[in-house]
Amino acid sequence: MFFQAPEDYAQNYVIGSFLRCIRYVNSLIALLLPGFYISITTFHQEMIPTLLAITIIRSKAEVPFPTSTSIIFMLLAFEVLIEAGFRLPRTIGQTISIIGALVVGQAAVQAKIISPVVVIIIALTGMAGFTMPNQDFANALRIYRLLFVLCATIAGLYGLGLGFLLLVYHLNTIETFGVPYFSPFVANEGRDITKDTIIRAPLHLMKKRPSSLKTTNKKRQG
Repeated sequence: MFFQAPEDYAQNYVIGSFLRCIRYVNSLIALLLPGFYISITTFHQEMIPTLLAITIIRSKAEVPFPTSTSIIFMLLAFEVLIEAGFRLPRTIGQTISIIGALVVGQAAVQAKIISPVVVIIIALTGMAGFTMPNQDFANALRIYRLLFVLCATIAGLYGLGLGFLLLVYHLNTIETFGVPYFSPFVANEGRDITKDTIIRAPLHLMKKRPSSLKTTNKKRQG
């Protein structure tokens, strides 16, 4: 439900399904991209194509800090800018966020503190996180991606994979009023997956409420 937005039901089901697929992909990008970048540049360089590896090496040639330090610094700076934008008045906050991001990123690159690739990774991560319709879910992604960065810093892709498996295991143990957290993927043998999850079915096929909610009235309001 964290991936569902009210406008999904006001638009054509093809557009609504497309936007949901983008949100699912973006959630993985926002959660795993910084840790994945640290893993392949620090532990698994053989996974990078040769030309791309040469470009990354050139961009890091004069940077004194390791990749993990640069990623953590930029993630924390990004969080500070977001928080500053929330606390300031709306018109000023948006300006501060944009100008602050440009100034911090550009100044840090010119000062050889971080590489341009790190700025691109953090920018993609931030934009992917902003596509989440639910703010609580977006905040959880912001916290867990820092943990995944630490896992990747310690053990590369093995640490990143182990951390992701532990997260999935933890989420599978959560229930709210008897409804599993991963419902409808794990509830009622997955019988509700095809109607209103990654793909939003046409409205005329969605006459009943999800069976995993165990509602008294099974019919949706028309």
